[in-house]
Amino acid sequence: MMPGGLTEAKPATPEIQEIANEVKPQLEEQTNQSFEEFEAVEYKTQVVAGINYYIKVRVHPLW
Repeated sequence: MMPGGLTEAKPATPEIQEIANEVKPQLEEQTNQSFEEFEAVEYKTQVVAGINYYIKVRVHPLW
């Protein structure tokens, strides 16, 4: 992997789901929606001056 490059996509783990759960309220506030389903599916990481996480999340909004 190149410095600053992204890793290959990996299946989400319980730890990645925890990270997704932490940002869920922020997303719901910004979009004015509530999400019934908010499941982390896969993720990539990028090492820079820390670690950036790119998480693909399956959502199903409550209408």
